[in-house]
Amino acid sequence: MLNSLRFLGMNDFAEIDRMTLYEYHMRMTAFRLRQADREYEIHLQAWANREINAKKKSGKKKLVFLYDHFKRFFDYEKRVREILHPEGCKGAGERSQGIFDLMKKQKERSRGDGEL
Repeated sequence: MLNSLRFLGMNDFAEIDRMTLYEYHMRMTAFRLRQADREYEIHLQAWANREINAKKKSGKKKLVFLYDHFKRFFDYEKRVREILHPEGCKGAGERSQGIFDLMKKQKERSRGDGEL
């Protein structure tokens, strides 16, 4: 419930109580995608400022940029994949991983013969 209040901006306790697990999962995924967009903007700004201090020595007197491509600095597509497919990501809590495993099993069963 605290996540609904904190991350989703929901203040109506009745609405929170009516929310299904699927709806909660979808809202939290949308929240994490918004966070990834914000991280992207922050990293893009840092990339623009890289000329100031992101250099390293190469040889005796030559300085080169530490990152030669933005994607090496911040991989947006990888970040989005981590959010959309958390099963393969490290750091997912044991409880969350258990929920994802149950959802995966339910999806596999429903594909088998069309019935749950």
